[in-house]
Amino acid sequence: MKKKIYVTLFVFIFTISLIAQESVGIALKVKGDVILTHAEENIKAKDGTELENNDTLESKDESFAVVKFIDGSSVVKLFPNSVLTINAKKTNGKLNKKSTVKLGELWAKVSKNTGEFVVDTPTTVVSVKGTRFVLSVDENGFTDLFTLEGVVNIKNKKDDEEADVGAGQKAHSTGENEIILSVIEDGEMEGYDVPLTETLNINLENESGEKRTIKIEFE
Repeated sequence: MKKKIYVTLFVFIFTISLIAQESVGIALKVKGDVILTHAEENIKAKDGTELENNDTLESKDESFAVVKFIDGSSVVKLFPNSVLTINAKKTNGKLNKKSTVKLGELWAKVSKNTGEFVVDTPTTVVSVKGTRFVLSVDENGFTDLFTLEGVVNIKNKKDDEEADVGAGQKAHSTGENEIILSVIEDGEMEGYDVPLTETLNINLENESGEKRTIKIEFE
């Protein structure tokens, strides 16, 4: 997954101007049927949808969502048939991000030195300092972690067993006992990547009805 994400300064400033102070992220791109649960209300997510603490995104068949946190440091992609709840809190000038993946698959790219980035699953806690990784959670809550760049820590909730998973490694955890580490095999991550070059055209509209189109380039 050789991908770098570039967002122009104009894009970042305009996006931030569109979202309220209580928002912690924005759905940059939504494809298919993705349901946003906010304050116990279910709505269909779309490009530019604001995300607040405790908001949950659930992607259906053949659907996905790309989410960017408001500090510009982290981007996540929620794959089909997945459930993600996001939270973030600003502390000492940095946005500490804590998300929960109840089920399904998530890709993430996290910039270094931009606050904590933690993902909870039903059985583990995954902590990131700056990396790219894929997380998969099955119906039993069993967790598979694939580290594509950097180092990711995974910790069992039941017995506090933990492991550092480096680039090119994968880990499997049931939430207790040994965390099994192995090497990512050739072709194993196929389907989790996007084309080496892709431009997302995102249509946004603010409260006054002003419309803008921004571009997010993936290379």
